[in-house]
Amino acid sequence: MSFCFSVRWCVGSALVLAAVGCAGRKTIPADAKDEVNGSGIIFWTATDSGNVYVLDADKNKKVFQGHIRKGEQISVDPAQDRVRLAGDNVDHSDALKPDHRYHVYFKPTG
Repeated sequence: MSFCFSVRWCVGSALVLAAVGCAGRKTIPADAKDEVNGSGIIFWTATDSGNVYVLDADKNKKVFQGHIRKGEQISVDPAQDRVRLAGDNVDHSDALKPDHRYHVYFKPTG
């Protein structure tokens, strides 16, 4: 009985962890606006200061989040595996795939 409980607990815990890892859009605030999306290179210039998020729609996984100031630009270039914010390359969590669709979400601060 003890072994059976341990196995169920381990399997159940693994399923919960897997589900949390797949909740990409849910990790972005619900009131963040989908500013631009597509495959290939996408750009967006901030109309206000706030937080910006990049979602790999094919994997439903957030690959970047950061702060952006009014007038700054973010670009997502999957073919080069590059996210640029205000002209600088920024670290992102997963390799970008050229055949995936990406979304840039924005939530103003203040």
